Amino acid sequence: MQREGFSDEKVYHAITMMVLSHISALEYWLSVRIGSRSFVKVPQAPALISKPPSAEPTEGLGPWRLARPLHVLVARDSLRRRGALVCHVWKGALPKGSVLDTQNGFCVCSPEVCFLQMASILSLVELIQLGFELCGTYDLSSDDVRECPSLTSVSKLTACIEKIPNVNGRKKALRALRYIAENSASPMETSLVMLQCLPYRFGGYGMEMPLLNFRIDVTGQARRFTSRSYFKADLYWPAFKLIAEYDSDKYHKEARRKASDSERRNALEAMGYTVVSITLDLVDNRASMARVANVLAKHTGRRLTYVEPEFTVACIKLRSVLFSGERYGLNAERAHQRQ
Repeated sequence: MQREGFSDEKVYHAITMMVLSHISALEYWLSVRIGSRSFVKVPQAPALISKPPSAEPTEGLGPWRLARPLHVLVARDSLRRRGALVCHVWKGALPKGSVLDTQNGFCVCSPEVCFLQMASILSLVELIQLGFELCGTYDLSSDDVRECPSLTSVSKLTACIEKIPNVNGRKKALRALRYIAENSASPMETSLVMLQCLPYRFGGYGMEMPLLNFRIDVTGQARRFTSRSYFKADLYWPAFKLIAEYDSDKYHKEARRKASDSERRNALEAMGYTVVSITLDLVDNRASMARVANVLAKHTGRRLTYVEPEFTVACIKLRSVLFSGERYGLNAERAHQRQ
């Protein structure tokens, strides 16, 4: 991330102690995933939010063009300010590392605290989707899906939330963590896992959670089929040596790539793995996804036992969230991209 300076020194000093929270913190984190970042942990975060936020104009805050009004954290009702700021009163604990100095003139709640804050705003399914993205390796801040480091992990989210009692959304956040997998490489991988693995009551098919983008080394006779030393399995159930691969039109339509996919599949099958390919067309069609679920269930020794019509209603609702184009209340220009 390239740093941008402030042309107005007064504005810079006036907003130094502001702590971005909730939707503003989320927009910040999802906009800085590509490039280098440098943060300093704020040692006395409770004291920081006990000071009134600046009433100065905030148009110059940061180079990321965050949506206005900005959402900030304060310690009590008397510190609320109207106008350009939405002040959220935070009376819970703030563990070490909960607030970070961006070194760009303002502070921001950590990804872990931000996730907990969003639990009071989002539905459970939306919160799970957000957890996949925060723990995933994809960036959606441009017109394409780009690879990036994960912002956090399930273990970090859990450890942080367990240290913060008596705050709104805590119970929902802990519940959501039971259904989040790490290392998703795209929003469609996230959607695919949620459709297959969430419980019936949420509209999923109740599959066991797979490992995502898991490294599988090429060994033995499989070396005859490929020059690669390893592959990454999109969705992998190790107990059954079962792999589900998501083949998007964008990355799988070239003849050369198709040949590479055939090489990959032959090598994996030579090592005893079962490979199930899932295309965008299959994900787009609810009936087709039901057939995929039955195939995966068969390979894992399960039998789908959902009850109709309740399941269909829940499934339609889940798909409406995953494919609506909305992303956690962020600006329209940052709409969910399906790749």
